[in-house]
Amino acid sequence: MGLRQGLGRNYPYHLPGASMWPILTSASGARVSLSILFWFHREWLGARPIFGAVMAGVSLSLVLALWWRELAREAADLGSHSRPVRRLLRIGVSLFILSEVAFFLRFFWAFFHHALAPRVVIGGCWPPVGVADRAV
Repeated sequence: MGLRQGLGRNYPYHLPGASMWPILTSASGARVSLSILFWFHREWLGARPIFGAVMAGVSLSLVLALWWRELAREAADLGSHSRPVRRLLRIGVSLFILSEVAFFLRFFWAFFHHALAPRVVIGGCWPPVGVADRAV
């Protein structure tokens, strides 16, 4: 049935061991954020800030690809993902997609609400007075 041993009890789900991938992904993500910040403020860094941003993106992509490769090996080769684990992974991904749909629905609802029925506080017109003049 795919039960795993842990702390003297059987669990129907996968208990992963310690991994370096979350720390490496966090470090690569921080590097991407900092390199984009330096790209926006070129005077801090000097010449060629785009090279650092590209290299940070490549390192993040590489770390994520290696982490996902390890997860695929756990699932396929080691058989760590039992039937309940696969079911819960499907539910988790479905809930994530549902939350993203809800986020964008709220975002566009707010935009169209303010665009189609502007409030008196902003002058009763959309876009508000002075915003269109400052558009880049």
